[in-house]
Amino acid sequence: MINILDSEKEINNIELLEFEKKYNISLPNNYKSFVKKYNGGYTDDSENIDKFLSIKYGVVTVELLIDTHQITEKNIPNNYLPIALDWSDNPITINLNGGNDYGKIVKFYFDTDEEPEIIANSLEELVGVNNINEL
Repeated sequence: MINILDSEKEINNIELLEFEKKYNISLPNNYKSFVKKYNGGYTDDSENIDKFLSIKYGVVTVELLIDTHQITEKNIPNNYLPIALDWSDNPITINLNGGNDYGKIVKFYFDTDEEPEIIANSLEELVGVNNINEL
């Protein structure tokens, strides 16, 4: 199980609904549960993740990455939700496409020619639990 430190201020259901409405997306239930417990935060024991992004509050937020990578630079497709950064600040996302790839965790690379890579089949696999409520 991953260890998450220094989360931002808690986020509530109303703020999550406002976020979904603003970006016209539906957040996966496991991710909603995760951000209500950990609204961002650093890891000290993960190979893949340096920092989980907060939905709201703090300096580096999900909203900031959406604005930067999906609206301005258009280098991450809209159906991928940025949720974290790796140790090189590459964005880690949740696939929001329907079908078999829904919920898979995909890393995008910007400093190399590497294609986006599935690094986990679910948020639970990424953080090392069977159920997100175990965190």
